[in-house]
Amino acid sequence: MVPYLLLSHDILTFHGVLMEYQGKGIIISAASGVGKTTHARLWRDLKHALIINGDRATCRKLVDGWKGYGLPWSGTSGEQINRNVPIQALVVLERGERNTAEVVNGLDAFGKALPHVQCPTWDIDMTTQAMDLFEGFLGKIPVIHLQCRPDAEAVDVLHRVLKENGL
Repeated sequence: MVPYLLLSHDILTFHGVLMEYQGKGIIISAASGVGKTTHARLWRDLKHALIINGDRATCRKLVDGWKGYGLPWSGTSGEQINRNVPIQALVVLERGERNTAEVVNGLDAFGKALPHVQCPTWDIDMTTQAMDLFEGFLGKIPVIHLQCRPDAEAVDVLHRVLKENGL
């Protein structure tokens, strides 16, 4: 219920890890059991990233961009910090045989990211509000599709794509 209450205050919630790397927020979204927490912990261990929330990424649009916030609930990860960070990218993670990452745009970005938006589909007004916020989010925040194995190379591949795109 918390994501829906937050939505009434124009706060969008993703099912995903919110982490901070070099002062920038990165959301790693995926279906349950795919490897969000594993990938974020690799970033923590290899790149000294900070996991702000291990299961929910709440975001609000401010004058200077989108900001992500920690919540006191973090699913089974047990990782949460009361902290905020400017969002730089949304990563949609899928398991893969090899590690690849690419920025996706338009309908591809929409289709990959939409399943991870926490949205009350039973309420048309709130769904409309969530989709309006989501559209604004996608207009400002790059979406990266990451297919990967749970290994250090996956971190390097994503890091390279972030860097190449000035993120």
